[in-house]
Amino acid sequence: MNYREAITTITELLDDQLVVCANGLISREAFTIRDRPENFYMIGSMGMASSIGMGVALNKPSKKTIILEGDGNLLMNLGSLPMVGSLQPGNLLHIVLDNEVYASTGNQPTISNV
Repeated sequence: MNYREAITTITELLDDQLVVCANGLISREAFTIRDRPENFYMIGSMGMASSIGMGVALNKPSKKTIILEGDGNLLMNLGSLPMVGSLQPGNLLHIVLDNEVYASTGNQPTISNV
């Protein structure tokens, strides 16, 4: 399954959940496939999807919050994961699409396959 198929499948399942879309390819694809007011499209904040998503989840505890990001984006800010793990917001779902490259910047390989 490629990125577009995965994002299409995920967005078809959405109702009123808040979605933080990582910058670059994921934001562009999510916008093209199914733009919705509950989506937050990051621009120029590589690696910050988990931090932003956690902040949204903590501030909107009655709403399900989904973080949608790629492996390259997540690798740019691994330091956020211990905080998410420590706080464990029950309304937060973090989806990482791993294609083993930084797709938005020229498909340079990541280290996610190690």
